[in-house]
Amino acid sequence: MAIIGKIRERSTLVLIIIGGAILAFVLSDLFSSQQGGQRGPMNIGMVNEVPISPTEYDIEVNQAYENYQLNTQSQGSLDEQTKSSIREQVWNEKLADILIGSQMEELGINVTSKELFDMVQGKTPHPQVQRAFTDPTTGQFNKDAVIQFLQNLDNDPDAKKRWLVFERAIKRNQYFKKFNTLISKGAYVPSALAEKDYKDQNTSLNLKYVMKPYSAVSDTSVQVSESDLKAYYEEHKEEYEQAASTKILYAYLPVSPSALDIQRAEKFLDDVYQKFEGTTNDSIFVNANSDDPFNPTFYSINNAPKDADTSLWNKDVGTMTDVFNVGYNYYIQKVTASKMAPDSVKASHILIGMQERTPEQAQALADSLNEEINNGADFEELAMTFSDDVASGQKGGDLDWFTEGMMVKPFSDAAFNAEVDEVVQAESQFGIHIIKVTDKTEPKRKIQLAIIRRQALAGKETYEEVFNKANSFSIEATDVESFNTLVREKNIQRRSAILNENDNMVQGLAASRDIVRWATDAAENQVSEPFDVDDAFVVVVVEKVNEKGIPPLEDVKARIEYYVKQEKKAEMFKEEMSGATNLGELASKLNLSVENAEAVSFSNPSLPNSGIEPEVVGKAMTLEAGQMSVPIKGKNGVYVVQLEQKLDAGEPNLAGIRSSQSRALKAQLDNGAMLQALKEKAEIEDNRSKFY
Repeated sequence: MAIIGKIRERSTLVLIIIGGAILAFVLSDLFSSQQGGQRGPMNIGMVNEVPISPTEYDIEVNQAYENYQLNTQSQGSLDEQTKSSIREQVWNEKLADILIGSQMEELGINVTSKELFDMVQGKTPHPQVQRAFTDPTTGQFNKDAVIQFLQNLDNDPDAKKRWLVFERAIKRNQYFKKFNTLISKGAYVPSALAEKDYKDQNTSLNLKYVMKPYSAVSDTSVQVSESDLKAYYEEHKEEYEQAASTKILYAYLPVSPSALDIQRAEKFLDDVYQKFEGTTNDSIFVNANSDDPFNPTFYSINNAPKDADTSLWNKDVGTMTDVFNVGYNYYIQKVTASKMAPDSVKASHILIGMQERTPEQAQALADSLNEEINNGADFEELAMTFSDDVASGQKGGDLDWFTEGMMVKPFSDAAFNAEVDEVVQAESQFGIHIIKVTDKTEPKRKIQLAIIRRQALAGKETYEEVFNKANSFSIEATDVESFNTLVREKNIQRRSAILNENDNMVQGLAASRDIVRWATDAAENQVSEPFDVDDAFVVVVVEKVNEKGIPPLEDVKARIEYYVKQEKKAEMFKEEMSGATNLGELASKLNLSVENAEAVSFSNPSLPNSGIEPEVVGKAMTLEAGQMSVPIKGKNGVYVVQLEQKLDAGEPNLAGIRSSQSRALKAQLDNGAMLQALKEKAEIEDNRSKFY
């Protein structure tokens, strides 16, 4: 109470101190911002001065996560790799919206509400709408069914959400389709260009040549000066332009089960062995004591599950194995049942999905299709028309051969229990399946296994031991040199990786986002504290930070030296080979051989025993029959070529060539070539690595 009294007496002073601290904090923040203090980027990105805000991007990313889970019916949180892929997709969509959107806005082109109405319930409905709302009895699009579906959306929030996503998608697709159509219709291939392209690709040569490879003279015997390297660098430095990246080295210390951890796993199985032997309910016992749930699948010996003891296929029901291990997995396996059944079934199906239908609508369509099949309708034709499994639908519903357990359980059970040519129905998380079994293998013995698996896992003591080792390493390592010394002395795995600007994980290292975040802001020679990564500890050092742009000469000197030496060799070889008038004499003089090449062309510039040499073939195209070339610098050596025969391409089919080139252009546009061209010309600032 005395302390509280003193606080009351000095409350005014306390308030003044607190107020002063708050004021100092605000002013320091204000002045630091005015003086250009270090601050993160305000936007997730900028495209031609159009900002993409973090809030806007994050909302769309989270919506995309949700859509992915709805479409795949996946439960739980998404893994980092899937999230990264979705974020990349959203980013590319934002770029397309801005870059193509600005072009379309300038041209005054849009997708109107009337067009969208027409794609949903008008005269030209979108193909997916057509497929979902086609009457199986008439084969006609049912506009009334669409209207009824839309009117009932308010009664099904999940269906409404999926529909709105679908509607936005088809509107966006139509928008970009207009843009691509506009570009493709404006493209024109002149006859002269088509003819030249045809002749370039189809005129071929038969020739002889002598080639002296660069490997004939060792690199160590060729001297280059600093001025040689600088001259080459100045002439070619644009070729070495690089994106921003960080090269890291990391010590990898795996956390593996110790002898004590293994002993614990073995003891657990020893303790449950007799109880397992005497239990009357194997499935419940397995679910209570195994790392894996009970699997009721019946297996033949040909498709035995991983790590199964194959001697059990010759044993009676009730037979158990002793405790055995495969790696760190310890097992007891028991035969719980056996039967004679086919190993594989061949079947076709028609999938009636429920993503855009109510269960009642799906069942009504399935009943209607079953009636059609019973009345003699062709199963393959119905599958091609109505199946929501597009891949198999294109093949008349054919799923080819599959073993028990390959398909979802309701489907598998129905297919394996049906007779050949029998049509049965099953329902799974994908929808309603109408299944026709078309063939079966001969019955063979199959057994059901109750498997108790216990994995030996590293215990707390083991983790602490490896962490302490990693922590000591991170304290002792102060830079790249000491890091490498310690790796050798302590016999620790050393790995390396290059992190590009928007990478969010280290390749080959799961759950490594925190490492990337640390490395993004770290300086060269900086050593990290230990990171806990996927049953291992990792200590990282930054070896090199590469800034965006043209690197300094020192960074590319080793690569440049190779090419400078190659050029010096080429000059030496050219001098040796100059003035030759006979290939045989030249080959004899240089202790080389005369090589033959037939049907080489711009489209096939490969020379036997030499490799791809487009420049050599290009020079040969300028020769007359019987003429020898001067020495030509190629990729793999220096050549002297003699043209034997030039085979004319003949008269082209210009209409066919122009049509083919137009189709190729359209395919490029459909695959995003125009967006890629716009991205290359745009000023794009990408700050995603600062946020994710």
